[in-house]
Parts: sequence; C-alpha cells; structure tokens
Amino acid sequence: MKHVVFAHRKLSFGGGERVLIEQVAALAGLPVRVSVLFNKDPDMRDIEPELRARNPHVETVLHLPGAWGAWRWLRANRPDLLVLCNHKGVQRALPWLGWRLPTVVTLHEHYERHLRKYQGIRRLVDRWIITWAFQDAVRANLGEQPCSLIHPLYSRAGAQPPSPEAKREARRLLGLPEDAFVLGYVGQMDRRKSAEGALHLAEALEQAWGRPVHVLFAGREDHHARTALDAAIARSPLKDRVVRTGPLDQIAPGFIALDLYVMTSRNEGFFPIALLEALERGVPIVVPTVGGITTQLQDGQGGFLMVKPDDRRPPDPALLEATARRLVPLLNDPEAWRAQQAAAVTLASGLATDYDAASLFREALGTWL
Repeated sequence: MKHVVFAHRKLSFGGGERVLIEQVAALAGLPVRVSVLFNKDPDMRDIEPELRARNPHVETVLHLPGAWGAWRWLRANRPDLLVLCNHKGVQRALPWLGWRLPTVVTLHEHYERHLRKYQGIRRLVDRWIITWAFQDAVRANLGEQPCSLIHPLYSRAGAQPPSPEAKREARRLLGLPEDAFVLGYVGQMDRRKSAEGALHLAEALEQAWGRPVHVLFAGREDHHARTALDAAIARSPLKDRVVRTGPLDQIAPGFIALDLYVMTSRNEGFFPIALLEALERGVPIVVPTVGGITTQLQDGQGGFLMVKPDDRRPPDPALLEATARRLVPLLNDPEAWRAQQAAAVTLASGLATDYDAASLFREALGTWL
C-alpha cells in the first residue's frame, strides 16, 4: 500500500482542520496508508476521532513539532507522498531528506505574507492546492508548478432552517432569552478573528434600532481573544446581555440560536465553513470583504459585505456603525428580513450542492497514488 502523510499545523477545531478531515476522508476508499503529523498544541486533538472514523487506514496521528524530529520520522518511514499545510517543522526538514519526496501543499490564503512561508521549499513542491482562484498570486510568489483549484465545499448532510421550537430550545440551552434578537459569532476565536468587533456592531445596532440586542460568543477562545473580549465586554453597555459559552460539544445550537451571524476577521481564506453553517440554518451573515468571500456572496443576498481596504486590520468602528445603520430598515420590515433568511438558505444550498471536492482531491493526487 502507498503511504500518504498529512503534515498540518494543529488538530483543534477550525476551518483548515475541517479541510484536513475531508482530505483524509477522500482517500478512505483507496488502498492507501495514512499518517497525520501536527506541530502545535499537543493536547488538543479535537479532530483525531473523526479522522480515524472517516478513514480506517489512518495509522499514526503524531505531535511532531520540530524539524529534527520531522526529518528523523520522514527518513524512517519514507512515505510516498506528503500533503503539507503550514507544518513548519516538516517544511524545514524537506530540503535535508536526501531524496525527492513528492509534495503537495494546500494553500488557504492568497496574501503575500502567507505565500512567502513556502518560498524556501517552492522548488520541492509538485503541486499547489488552492481553495479559491488566486493562482496568479501563487505564480507571482512561488513559481509555475501546477495549481489545483478545490473549493472546500464537501458533501455533507445540510442542516435545515430550525423550527421555532428548535430555536427556543437552543436559546434555553445557551441561557439566551427566547424572544430576543441575538447576533453573534460561533467558531474558534483568536487574534485574527477580532471577534470583539461583533460586540461593537451589536452596540451600534442597538443604538440605531432602539431595541435591545443580545450577543452570543460560542467557541474556544485563545489567550488573545479572551483578553480582548474581556476588555470589550467590561466597558460595553451590553455587558449584561452577552453570553460566552466557550467550546461546545455540539456546535449546532450556537448557530440555531442566532438571528444574525457576524464575522469581523482581519483576513480569511476561501469562504469560512462557519458561514455555511449559519446560512444553511437561515441566519443572514455580516462579513468583511476578505479572502474568497466576495467570490461567493453577493451583497444583500442572504448576507452583507463590509468593504474593508486591507487584510491587516479588522473592520474599523465607522464601518461597523455604518453596517448597523444599514440593517435597521430590513429589521423593521419583517417581510424583507424573511427574504434575507430565505436567500441565506438558497445560497448555502447552491454552494454545497453538486460539488465533489473529494473527487477533485483524489484527482490532484492521482499521479502518486
């Protein structure tokens, strides 16, 4: 059996980790042995059970952070193919191997600073997998190797818009009022996500709308996110109407409880999977114009774009306040808001239907399998 090793940054929940799961699962029907190496947070193995459940050929899941350890492991195991995504130890080890290990790199972001990470190994890479159409940036920064465009839209059982009772139950579970207007963010929170921006938008919306707004933050918070949220909530007039759940065993109630999903990231990749999770449940989204989001979302069609001029800073307060004011007429018109909810479901269905990313991934790797 051929041996494929996936080298990834971490195994905690996240959009990039969801792509890793689906890539590993795409090989389940093939006679291919699989190993997974990761280099961050050794005690956070959130997705390991799903990796093993989705592909019975997963043999090894190993925390291996450094270049020396990666070199020794690769030399000892001599895999037939490496699928790499931001594992710095493996990147540094590649030039030392002494033999040509076929290598495919998954790129989630088009930003020059992200692509520069791979310049040291660009001549050792056989194929780039890009998650949306930024091949021109790859050519400019990394070279002429083939690019396979594979959107991270994997076949899965789509969630249905919740019934009123399901929404009430989700809110009871999370400690939110059943009849409130709730906006929020569900997903991992780190410095890049700038989740405190959702609170600023909620404050601006309450002031412009004249109705109470409740806020939900559901998901794991790293140190930077926790510190920023602590400070923002402490000074917020909405502080008594903010719910923070931390990690949830089941993430679905977080999305079901929302009326509006707000993402205020500095930068993103293709189209964050959390956006799909919200849209398919009929929750309109507010998102910045970063990554590949604008390639899939038309403004005012189930979601609202905040036009942001760079990928270094989160949406500024003026932009959040203008977005809040823009939402008020829609929220005051129940029919218009129901139309946005319906458009959200339609968008999610259109994105996720009849797109076989797993087949495209197997095709990209076919030369070596």
